[in-house]
Amino acid sequence: MPDNDVKSNETNADNENVTVETEDDKAHIKGEKKVSVLENLRQINERERKAQLEEESQKAEILAEKERAERNEYAKKLANDKIELMKLKQGVISEEDIPKEVKEERTYTIGEKIGNFFYHNKLYIIFTACLAALAIFLIYDIVTTKDPDVAIMIIAEDDEFTFRTDDMEKLFEPYCEDFNGDGEIYVRVSYLPAVYNEKKNSVDPYYNQSNQTKLMAEFQSDTSIIVIADEYTCKEVDITDGVLADMREIYPDNESASKLGYMLSGTNFAEDIKYTAMADDLFIGFRVPTGGLSTKEERFQRNYESALKMWDNYLNGITVETDAKYHSEK
Repeated sequence: MPDNDVKSNETNADNENVTVETEDDKAHIKGEKKVSVLENLRQINERERKAQLEEESQKAEILAEKERAERNEYAKKLANDKIELMKLKQGVISEEDIPKEVKEERTYTIGEKIGNFFYHNKLYIIFTACLAALAIFLIYDIVTTKDPDVAIMIIAEDDEFTFRTDDMEKLFEPYCEDFNGDGEIYVRVSYLPAVYNEKKNSVDPYYNQSNQTKLMAEFQSDTSIIVIADEYTCKEVDITDGVLADMREIYPDNESASKLGYMLSGTNFAEDIKYTAMADDLFIGFRVPTGGLSTKEERFQRNYESALKMWDNYLNGITVETDAKYHSEK
């Protein structure tokens, strides 16, 4: 019995050892599986990196070999050229014996020819395009710019007139004729103050400079005949002597007629354009026709007479019966 007990105990002990080892092996195997996944990823990355390095090394070697071959070929060509030159100097061979390098003629497609043309002539093309665009703009401006039957310039400094130009056009159109015969009655009114009032901070000096330029252009033309101004403005721009017609000669028995123009305070002009606060010293003057570089005296005279006729119609309340359309109704 004791022996059997001993054997039984040994057997149990062996079984216990086997059981313990099996669990350890399982744990070890599980641990190995966890480590092997990371290890496999590392090995895969290592292999890919190694393959990439090998591929880059092969490309670099191929490129280096190609460059070596090209250098050798070039050196060989130089050596041959040198030998042929020495032979040529020594009279061993003539120039006809030296083989000519044949250049391969390339055939270009239509697209390549066009692209090549634009590439080599782009500056000329851009310059020509700019000139063409400018010419088109000028032609369009000339064609689309409407020639007025009567043109009025407001040169007195009063910003309120900026909002009254449309009312003035509508006011004078019924008293104006279609003097240019284009089937439309157009009385153009422009607010172009001749004097910059420095006390008004709201006035933009650049805007004022633009108005000065436009005003100068209008005075050099034979289109703008009527001027709405005051005596101060006329003195500042020096248009007091001979530039404006003396209204006392045209309306000798009218108290509103003055040397420089017809006083608007003696008319219903302010009420007609709904500007009751208009200054009392404003008058409407008419430029005396003169010849010049940019003006034709005959046309100047015609425009002058048309402007006077319109003003006379207004003073006498005579509207013109016409089939022509009013520009302001567009």
